[in-house]
Amino acid sequence: MFVKDFLWLLFKENLLINWVYRHMLGSSFPVLQQRVPACELSDKGSYKASKLKKPIFSVAGYTSGTTNQPMTVYRSVKSILLEEYMVKTFLALHRVPLKAKIAVLRGDMIKASTDNTPPFWRFAPFTGRVFFSSFHLSPENVPAYLQQLSKEKPDIIMAYPSSITFLAKQAKLLGWVPDWSFSGVFTSSETFTPENQQICREVFGKVFDHYGQAERVAALQQCAFGHYHVREDYSVVEFVDDEHGTKIVGTNVHNSAMPLRRYDTGDYIEGLNKLGNCPCGNHAPYVTRILGRDDDYLLLPDGRHIGRMDVAFKGIAGLLECQLVQADDKTLEVHFVLEPSHDPAQLEQDLAAALQQRVGDMLDLKFIQQRSIARTKAGKFRSVIRLNAGNSSVSN
Repeated sequence: MFVKDFLWLLFKENLLINWVYRHMLGSSFPVLQQRVPACELSDKGSYKASKLKKPIFSVAGYTSGTTNQPMTVYRSVKSILLEEYMVKTFLALHRVPLKAKIAVLRGDMIKASTDNTPPFWRFAPFTGRVFFSSFHLSPENVPAYLQQLSKEKPDIIMAYPSSITFLAKQAKLLGWVPDWSFSGVFTSSETFTPENQQICREVFGKVFDHYGQAERVAALQQCAFGHYHVREDYSVVEFVDDEHGTKIVGTNVHNSAMPLRRYDTGDYIEGLNKLGNCPCGNHAPYVTRILGRDDDYLLLPDGRHIGRMDVAFKGIAGLLECQLVQADDKTLEVHFVLEPSHDPAQLEQDLAAALQQRVGDMLDLKFIQQRSIARTKAGKFRSVIRLNAGNSSVSN
């Protein structure tokens, strides 16, 4: 932690570096001519089969493997600079101070998961960041998190959507809101539904989501009106229709270590506006919603794919978190976390009614109450897991 944070200060998080990223690198990443390469779509399978060896002067990264297809990716120096440029200019767009105080709630392992006593945070000695654990969030522990946030008074919180949503729900129950000047919450790495975004805005005010992937072929960032605008200085992005909807296909331009052409992200969108006539003044194309990856749906016995299951839980009283685990083609486990003082039997009835509206009686529902929903090793929340699709563990 000590050495890593010192290197972070030198190369990523100081006044000079922040200023350079915000004001000097724009000419290195101009708006791209949207020329689609003449080739078929590619995906993880095709690039894994190519067995690409690590190029010289590149850094290895890894996809999360939530669809049972983890992949090693390689990044050139220019690609690494581009990614940081995306983050810095996104923060600048939303008026975050040049040297912001940052709280982080993004899957960092602060202490053993069995240690349920504060502190659930750790201080970075050089950058001044405060890292909070995503693995100790519970109704009992949340007051300690909120008290520490009030003490630290960060300019922004960088968080996983699932973690900040849990915190916001508990904060609402406690009547807690930030009592200092706060620039907003910045999220990425998970699907962030409009319903959960609204909950977070009711507590934290401003919430801005960034969409990207480990393969780094497309970037979309939210404006103040909640629209996800394509970053046209990042890559060439297409929106391609198939039998399931409209999906994101990207071609990277600045990563010579691993060129990806017409790469199928497996992610789908709604509300495409190619004209980009947004009130925020950004004229890049935008979408209104980004749907989950291809593991975020149920597969019914008749072959139907049922996605957007998060909508089923909207407005259900007493529900903190819910995860659907499709054990086989006939059984659906409903793992839920109950708010204190609510009746679990009533909650199960409400959940059953909401789910049956969307899947009918084709799946047998099995309700399992839990104190918390297991995260992946990276601290991410998976809303739908299909065990019969090869996803045999939530720890991928």
